[in-house]
Order: sequence, then C-alpha cells, then structure tokens
Amino acid sequence: MNKKLNRSVQAERLCQELGLTLVGPDREIQAVGGLDSLEEHSLSFVRDRSPGPESTGTVFASEPLSVRGLTVIISRKPRLDFIRAQHILRKSPGFLEEAAPPDIHPTAHIGRGAVIENGVKIGEGTRIGSGAVIKAGTVIGRFCEIKSGAIIGEAGFGFERDEANHPIKMIQQGGLRIGDHVEIGSVNTVCRGALGDTIIEDYVKTDDHVHIGHNCHIGEGTMITACAEISGSVTIGKNAWLAPNCSIMQKVKIGDGCYIGIGAVVLRSVEAGAKMFGNPAMRIVVPSTPEPESPS
Repeated sequence: MNKKLNRSVQAERLCQELGLTLVGPDREIQAVGGLDSLEEHSLSFVRDRSPGPESTGTVFASEPLSVRGLTVIISRKPRLDFIRAQHILRKSPGFLEEAAPPDIHPTAHIGRGAVIENGVKIGEGTRIGSGAVIKAGTVIGRFCEIKSGAIIGEAGFGFERDEANHPIKMIQQGGLRIGDHVEIGSVNTVCRGALGDTIIEDYVKTDDHVHIGHNCHIGEGTMITACAEISGSVTIGKNAWLAPNCSIMQKVKIGDGCYIGIGAVVLRSVEAGAKMFGNPAMRIVVPSTPEPESPS
C-alpha cells in the first residue's frame, strides 16, 4: 500500500535536505510505501532484505544495489532516513488525505457516539458499538461486531533512534482489513499497518482489552482472550487460542491450532499445534492416556 503525495517531488530534493547522496536517475516521487509495494514513482527503504531483480522506484539503502530499475539514496541508517523523509514530505507537499465519506452498508448499525472517519468501509449486517472509533483506511467485512470503546485502525507504536538517541516516530500509513463474522471486544486496540496492512481474517474473535499491533496477520477462526498483547508484525495461524494476559513478541510466527497458555510470554516462533506455557513460554507435551487393558 502506497500513500500518495499531494504533488510529486524529486529524489534529489530529499537528498539535499537530508545531506545524502543519490545513485541513479533523479526520479519523481509521488508516494511512499513498503518494499513489497514499490513502484516506479514510490519511495521505500531497504534494511533486512533486498528488493527483487525487477524492482523499480527509489529506496534508501546502505550501499548501491545491482537492480537496474532502482534509484538509491545512500544512508547509514535507511529506516531512520526514510522516517525523516516522511516528516519532510508531510510538511511539503503533504500526503493526500481520504476525502470520500465512509461507505456503510444500509444494514449496518452504528452505535451512539461512534466515530467513523472518511474512507472507511463497513459491510452488511456489521454492528459498531457505542464510542468505538474507526479510523481512515479500515475495511470491515460482513456480519462483524465491533464492541463499545474499541479503537480500530489507529497508528501503532514505531520509532527509530537518531544520532542523539532521541526516538523519531515513523508515520504509519498502512491500512486495516477485517474479514467477515469477526468480533472485536470492548476497549480493544487494533492498529493499522505501518506501510502495508494489518489483516484480521474471517471468524476471528477477540475478548475485551486486547491489543493487536501494526502489521499483524491473524488467521481465520483464531480466538484471543482478555488482556492478551500481540506486538507488531506477529503472524498467527488458523484456529489458535490465546489465553488471558499472554504476550507475544514482535515478528513471532504462531502456527495453526496453537494453544498459548494464561500469562505466557512467547519470545520465539511456535510450530503448528504446540501448547505453550510460562515465561519465557515453553512447549508442554501432554502425554496421551493409555487405553485400559481388556479383561482376559
């Protein structure tokens, strides 16, 4: 997902303002986004992985890249300088904001005091509770329930420290996609993606006071109980169960059908079907009960 600018700027302008060097043609920049959505006139950054050989556009990177279609802005800290560029671009020319009114199905019910921002889509039969806030860039499917006081699609928590060790906030510009038959509990926070989308698949159910961070992907039929905390960029498979007060470290992957026990602190990825308990969470293998012997 790319966030468009009000008008294009030249890559060389950013280099001048940031004191960096441009390698390659001076491209127009019309949008910013993640590496997965990089296009000819978009801006991103390279840190943990390289762009594909057919990639095109402008990126911050620590060294020149052998990809013909890329313009590279050389940076010792690509993510930090990308964030600085976001702030420069927000001041001028600014990002294009959602202008279309929310698209709410006639059968949806919106509770008293709920806030629905421009650009939101709400599907058939969905119910939005009193005082809930649905932020721009959120798409909610059919027959969902968003309970009272939930904050849906707000920007998450993401910073990079500068040379003075001051935290600089990433402007999170992704979206949030919620499938069909999803229930989001009261006083939940479900964050939008940083540059892509946070995804909640069909039939996911969350209890009250749950937090789901930016860039998470929650698989179909998973159930998340009260006060669970899921950090950013976590992937959870289908039909998992997360018990109360568990905490999941960022970027962890939890397989299909996992059981995460009460208060568990999950620091590493978990294979499908595992049962995890404790701090740090460890897999518990429950021995099967032997069949009783037949009487002779």
